[in-house]
Amino acid sequence: MFGWEFPPYFAGGVGMVCYELVKHLAAKNVGIDYVMPYMPDDLSSNLANLIDVSRLVSETELKKYNLTFSRVPSLMAAYQTLEEYEQTLRTLTEQQPETITSRRRENDSTKKMYGENLLEEIDLFAKRVAAMIEKGAFRDCDVIHAHDWTTGRAAAVAKRMLGKPMIIHCHITEINKNAGAGVTPEVYAVERENFMAADKVVAISGLIKQTLIDHYGVPEEKIELVHNGGVEMGPVKVTSHEFKGDQKIVSYMGRITGMKGPLNFIDVANLVLKHVPNTKFIIAGSGDQLQACIDKVNACGISEKVYFHGFYTRDEAELFYDLSDVFVLPSLLEPFGVTPLEAMSKDTPTVVTKQSGVSEVIDHAFKADFWDINKMASQIISLLSYPVLHETMKVNGFKEAKATTWEKPAGLCLDLYNRLRG
Repeated sequence: MFGWEFPPYFAGGVGMVCYELVKHLAAKNVGIDYVMPYMPDDLSSNLANLIDVSRLVSETELKKYNLTFSRVPSLMAAYQTLEEYEQTLRTLTEQQPETITSRRRENDSTKKMYGENLLEEIDLFAKRVAAMIEKGAFRDCDVIHAHDWTTGRAAAVAKRMLGKPMIIHCHITEINKNAGAGVTPEVYAVERENFMAADKVVAISGLIKQTLIDHYGVPEEKIELVHNGGVEMGPVKVTSHEFKGDQKIVSYMGRITGMKGPLNFIDVANLVLKHVPNTKFIIAGSGDQLQACIDKVNACGISEKVYFHGFYTRDEAELFYDLSDVFVLPSLLEPFGVTPLEAMSKDTPTVVTKQSGVSEVIDHAFKADFWDINKMASQIISLLSYPVLHETMKVNGFKEAKATTWEKPAGLCLDLYNRLRG
């Protein structure tokens, strides 16, 4: 299995998906070599054999590929577009040149998981995998399973050299990331190359499946639909806190980018406050739309009712879920979206957009089109105003979230492995 990250060494949702899938496959006695471009020295797992190709293939061994490279820290986040990534790097380099330079000299345990030029790092990963295979690695594998577009080129090399079937697990595409605002041609080209090379493409939602068909020309019969499962949350529930007081709490957690719909969330908040003024709103996360959100909150005159938390930890996420009376996923487009399942597993009723993959697998959550601000606001107002409705959604949502495990996705992947093995 090829991945770019593995918890606790991960940048976002894809890393958690990889971990959960590996964990449940391991429980089914599937032996897994989990191959990464590089990782901290102290990273290990009893679920899979973690392989860092940067340690096992030297720069000397790569000379025949006429490749020169240098390792620098990355600021690439999961689901981030290449443009966002490069802009973030430029901004931080301009603001903190000494910090960036000094970090280049840090040891492996503190290096980030993506390089300054991501496309070059993708090629480097593929070439190191090729060198390992030439030395005899992976000869006894049955199936090659690669996650996301960054690992597809390495997987395709392994397929050609080993003659084994290849799966690309598609968590998001360049089309989805940009939500119709244009694509980065280089990224799109790599993605399509990966899909064409694969024997099967796993789509995490019907939305992603349709994108593969419509925009990449992937034959429908080549696509396997495997929805994600939920992520286990802590059992401790915090029901009171000085921040909450006697207020109702409505929360949004995720990247503050256009695709996630944070500006729509503020429009919804403005409407809700007209009917339930005793409400506070949490916006947790960071991203390129953060300042625009702050400006909009100020323009609406609701700054005292909206709390911007910024980057949040796992523990803080659990606290926010516990304190929230309603959780909202307002995404314009969401390949899947695990946060509603997390919220529901913490007894928090949830409102999601119909444009999210998770809406395909949950019934006990309110749903609205991303553009229907009035409907979303009405749903939130109802949950805040009617205790019986709130309790019903809470109880049924909790049961549904607990039942939406990784057992089924892992089983579907195992079945796919067995079919490809023949």
